[in-house]
Amino acid sequence: MIKYFFSHFFNKKMRIIILIVLLLVSMLSIVISIPGTSQSEMFLNNNLYNQEYHGRIMMIIRYILMFTISLILIEHDAQFIKPLIAYFKRGKIAFYKLIFYLLIVLWLIIIIYSIVIVIPFVTTSYYQFDINYFKEFIKLIPDYIIMTLLLLILIRDNRKGLSFLILIVFVVITFIQEDNDKIIFGYLIPLSNCKIYEYTLGYFYLICYIMLLVYIYFITFLNENI
Repeated sequence: MIKYFFSHFFNKKMRIIILIVLLLVSMLSIVISIPGTSQSEMFLNNNLYNQEYHGRIMMIIRYILMFTISLILIEHDAQFIKPLIAYFKRGKIAFYKLIFYLLIVLWLIIIIYSIVIVIPFVTTSYYQFDINYFKEFIKLIPDYIIMTLLLLILIRDNRKGLSFLILIVFVVITFIQEDNDKIIFGYLIPLSNCKIYEYTLGYFYLICYIMLLVYIYFITFLNENI
């Protein structure tokens, strides 16, 4: 069934969207990674340039990934899924659909992060892979899982506009949580930069939050009139 989803998902439109996103990330990585100074200065101040590059590129690709996921998931309620109902149980279809889109999002995250690492390594003399920056990037993955689940729950073929509304909500909440010390915003949507993770129970809340969204997704799909 995964092959069936794969064959229908990667149509011409989707391939163009993904190609444009990857080209955009590549160009941004090149522009941001080259500081316009001499090779000797880059070598002497490699830690500073490394820090500046990661700070800028991570902020940019965070929102690029949000935007890309909203574009990818806008078509998740496509007509090609409907015929499967006649041959398979809804629970099985819902499971494979969820796994498929999570794999697509994970694949996209890996590809984009690989570009962000490889390009400065090739084009500059200061770049060094830092495990701490990698850990910071890993912390963003639950954000994309939450966004994917919300899009799967709320977006339907007759209300695709909600995809961009959810994107705007995520961007706004991200800005709010960065500049606000109140953890109340973390209870609404526990994104990676909220203060709730300063407490151990914050991670348990994240797990319970994602499990609740998965449960709502299955309930929604199983009881939907198709």
